[in-house]
Amino acid sequence: MTIKTYLGFDVGTKRTGVAIANSLTAQANGIDTVIHNKDGSTNWKDLQHLISQHNPDGFIVGLPLDKDNQEQEMTFIAKSFARKLEERFNIPVFFIDEYLSSSEAKNQLKWHYAHKNADRADVDKRSAELILQTWLNETTHD
Repeated sequence: MTIKTYLGFDVGTKRTGVAIANSLTAQANGIDTVIHNKDGSTNWKDLQHLISQHNPDGFIVGLPLDKDNQEQEMTFIAKSFARKLEERFNIPVFFIDEYLSSSEAKNQLKWHYAHKNADRADVDKRSAELILQTWLNETTHD
């Protein structure tokens, strides 16, 4: 049995949360938040460093759909990120609906946007963990 490593992403315009899991334990853990460039472009330098540290076999990208399962602006941003990720690293990308992952992450962390101690990086990292764990739970992975 080959153990595969997966990286999950909660894509944002300012930050992208990252989580890791493997096919043996099938347990996702948030590992980092990549802060994007001031001009809003993806911080490929930090992503490259993170990806090279973990040598993943697959990428899981949260696909933000609205409550009616329709695409929105962030859906196109996530799809663009995924396309570039696959082109740059030649590693397959899988999508999973991420509806309400950020809300659930904030609930788990007991933080809200207005909370003075809220750390958005922790929320993004936890969201990536939830996205990856959902994919692991719903997918057959060898």
